[in-house]
Amino acid sequence: MSSPSSVSTVLDAVIASLDSAARHNPGDVAKPAAILWSDPDGQWKPVIPGLQAKMPHLLVLGDYAPAERRGPAIWIKCVIAGVLPEITLPAGEVPIIYMPGVGRQLLRAGEECPLTLQPLAELQFRGTVWTQKNGKDWTVEAFLVSEEGVGLDVAKDAATRSAMLGALTALADTPISILRGKRLEAEDFDRLVIDDQPRDLLTWLGDPEGTRKRWEAPKWSAFCSRCRADYGFDPVRDGELAGGERLGLRDGAWAAVWARFVDAPTVFPGIPELLTRSKPAGLMFVKDAWPDENDEAEGRLRNALLAFDELAHGDARRRTEELEKEHGTRRTWVWARLGRSPLATSLSYLTALAQRTASKMGGDTPDEMARAYAEGGFIADEAAMCALAAVRSVADLRAVQTAVRSLYLPWLESAAEQFQRVVAMSPLPSRGRQDDVSVPEGGCIVFADGLRFDLGQRLASKAEARGLRVTRRHRWAALPTVTATAKPASSPVAEDVAGDELGETFTPDVAASRQSLTTDRFRKLLMEAGYEVVQGHDTGTPGRPNARAWSEAGQIDKLGHDLQGKLAAHLEGEVETLLDRVLAMLDAGWRSVRVVTDHGWLLLPGNAGLPKADLPHYLTACRWARCAAIKGGSKVTVPTASWHWNPTRTFAVAPGVHSFSTGNEYAHGGLSLQECLIPDLTIEPANAVSTSAASIVDAQWLGLRCRVTVQPADASLSVDIRTKPNDAGSSVAAAPKPLATDGKAGLIVADDGLVGTAAVLVVLDAAGRVIGKRPTTVGGEE
Repeated sequence: MSSPSSVSTVLDAVIASLDSAARHNPGDVAKPAAILWSDPDGQWKPVIPGLQAKMPHLLVLGDYAPAERRGPAIWIKCVIAGVLPEITLPAGEVPIIYMPGVGRQLLRAGEECPLTLQPLAELQFRGTVWTQKNGKDWTVEAFLVSEEGVGLDVAKDAATRSAMLGALTALADTPISILRGKRLEAEDFDRLVIDDQPRDLLTWLGDPEGTRKRWEAPKWSAFCSRCRADYGFDPVRDGELAGGERLGLRDGAWAAVWARFVDAPTVFPGIPELLTRSKPAGLMFVKDAWPDENDEAEGRLRNALLAFDELAHGDARRRTEELEKEHGTRRTWVWARLGRSPLATSLSYLTALAQRTASKMGGDTPDEMARAYAEGGFIADEAAMCALAAVRSVADLRAVQTAVRSLYLPWLESAAEQFQRVVAMSPLPSRGRQDDVSVPEGGCIVFADGLRFDLGQRLASKAEARGLRVTRRHRWAALPTVTATAKPASSPVAEDVAGDELGETFTPDVAASRQSLTTDRFRKLLMEAGYEVVQGHDTGTPGRPNARAWSEAGQIDKLGHDLQGKLAAHLEGEVETLLDRVLAMLDAGWRSVRVVTDHGWLLLPGNAGLPKADLPHYLTACRWARCAAIKGGSKVTVPTASWHWNPTRTFAVAPGVHSFSTGNEYAHGGLSLQECLIPDLTIEPANAVSTSAASIVDAQWLGLRCRVTVQPADASLSVDIRTKPNDAGSSVAAAPKPLATDGKAGLIVADDGLVGTAAVLVVLDAAGRVIGKRPTTVGGEE
């Protein structure tokens, strides 16, 4: 359950790709100093002004023009360093440096790099470069056809390439939905330039004075003539306010203009303000065209949600249904797509939360409760997080927090109390009583601290949407649900770890030496067990014999402790970061990735967070938010549980969803389904066949001929070159070729216009399934 994508135009897709390049894991690597965007042919120059309007942190290499955020390399270095008062970059954003006329090879030329570029050369080491996966610069064509970009079907002839570049300004603002579902040829791109009167009318309505200045006299004259003929509207005589009113009323031919605005509203930023000024007086039967109507409805909804703190749980659920009937339709209005209906968006998740909390979580054993939770109970947690993430302003967040507490807390408390009762009768598995966490040869484990069950399902759904095959399982976290105890239990070396005394940190020992399990000792155990410990952006060596790896990614738990209730707004980005890591490991050649975690958590924002439970300090050796080590033979009145590593040692657990300290909106360590039932995912390529996997061990280009070597050598296999590995229709080879008995084959690309195109070499089994692949560039690297 996640909010809809904000990518509607080609320009939006470029922004999303640049944002993705800035994504990093702060736990492993430093934040990039900058994103370098090399464009040796200057193909992207027409869209840079539009990008800068949306990305004020985009700087352009060129002549000194600070008002346009353009200047020489040394000026750009000073801007990034923050030492120039004339320009300030937005806080928290990674600067993007667009370099027209500069190729990546020029920056990497060392001493041969031109003096004018040398101040930027070192940023390729402290920053990152916006390139294709094969390291090539992003051309316009590559971005349009690549699955990493827009994924369009574009003809590869010279006429189409020329028309595409000529139409780039118009293409950038075109809704992607209009471009998909057909092969785009020169005529399609030409039509974008010469035949889009609705776009021109919206452009003028949103900025009459600026648009008139930009257009030459012939274009302005033709535009006015078409407006009079097609829309019964004279821009000069009637003016933009009359046009705004007709746009909102959308009668006759104006309906098509309104539809064009709705298709890509971000392209026309001046339209909302125009509609506010031009709204006609009197009774309005159709309200969705006028932004002030939506704003007023958001205000009414905010006040209604704030009143939830006075409602009992049942009344809150019924009130949520009433509000959904009143406001749900606003999510279909264009203002929701522009981010002006955050509360209406949040309400959809609040409605799901109300429905999921209508009945209590049941079950007479931990496994029965786990089954009910995994089959749908977790959706309540997901809905609560999405409702909180949908809003940004303080006023909106306060309103949603109030509603979430009213709907969520009673259900959460009841489920935790029942879970603690059944665990007291049927304890969770201790050391050696649960399947180990291991992977077969060629497999990699990605550990994500604090990947709660609902987030694991979100990650699985995203991976499946990318065409990957996901096996969903779950397991029990070790108790108490804190990292020191639970992380080694979710690793391949769990049997090499043991426990004696609880201590103040709940840290177990190395079984053989009885030394405390530090990070270094944990990694040593992993390496002794045959696991390569892969850190940062490294992807390890999947091609070595008996290859297995352990990697860590994400920082969900750290963000939870640092941000508390504000964590919800960051969860989507964290899941995306984990997916990026999984994809990177698979692309590197690992056959499968097993995603595991140590524990989940509770999150209840607002009103001082989780309810407070009393546990006197003098009864405890140490006290955390949701668990505590009991001092000596002290007797406590709160629930207790056995330590995973030594069941003869017990610790105190906060009752229900309470906390032993005040002010905790985020916490873990206790006994609840949200903390104890954790996801266990295995992610593989969709066409992976474990019994017949093959690897491309060598690929050599000689002109348009590629010589490929595959292991194991199997004459039943064949090879092909494709732009989309799983799409046989994207083949650029003259024909697929079967392997010879020595595992070799030669492929030919007939179209010399494809030189430099990013592609993928694929190995196919007898059924045509992809069982191996390797990125390449037609004609070879430069």
